[in-house]
Amino acid sequence: MISTERAACLAALQEKLGYTFHTLGVLNWALTHKSYANEAGIHCHYERLEFLGDAVLDVIVSTYLYTTYPTYGEGQLTTLRARIVSASSLAALACQIDLGSALLLGRGEERSGGRVKHSLLAAALEAVIAAIYLDGGLAAAQEVFWGCFTSAVTHRLTSTQGRDYKGLLQEYTLSAFGCMPTYDVVREEGPAHQKTFFVQLTLHDASGCIGIGQSKKAAEQHAAQQLWAVLHRESLDAEERR
Repeated sequence: MISTERAACLAALQEKLGYTFHTLGVLNWALTHKSYANEAGIHCHYERLEFLGDAVLDVIVSTYLYTTYPTYGEGQLTTLRARIVSASSLAALACQIDLGSALLLGRGEERSGGRVKHSLLAAALEAVIAAIYLDGGLAAAQEVFWGCFTSAVTHRLTSTQGRDYKGLLQEYTLSAFGCMPTYDVVREEGPAHQKTFFVQLTLHDASGCIGIGQSKKAAEQHAAQQLWAVLHRESLDAEERR
């Protein structure tokens, strides 16, 4: 039985989601943490829904990426998907709709800051997506996800901050050329405690970009970023010529 106060909380969340549940209980289930279920002596908590929601999100995000990036190979698409469905990314999306305030937590989890834990928020968002899927089908889950999070996902996909260009480039070159780039330090400048490294990237036995950074890893990332931009631009140009 859902109390009047709880129903009001769920109504506020539904308004943020832009979706009204036919069966309100499934939403409440998706927001019930195991700690609360244990204390309340009930069996329903969101872990099974989390499992289903993970799969539903994979379908939603994979379909979007497959359609949006027609020239990308499997490795590139996998990398982009990971940026969206990682725990940190899902937690940020959950915060966007203030999902933490709607959770049912046990006393211990409440005291330990469960409402802002990334792992907990990510799991809860997956459970909510599963609840929508069960209540209204895949189309409803897709509509809610993109209705709420299109802007945030687009920003995450296009932002350069924190991107692993070495990883992206390695996956792309393996798929497209059957080989991987190599990196060699060609010069070091500055005192030992404040060196600047110059790293040359080589692909197909041809010397390419020079990366510069305060560490070897940073210089390698800089070189990879440059070549990644070139290859990505060439891929777009080839697509336009088709």
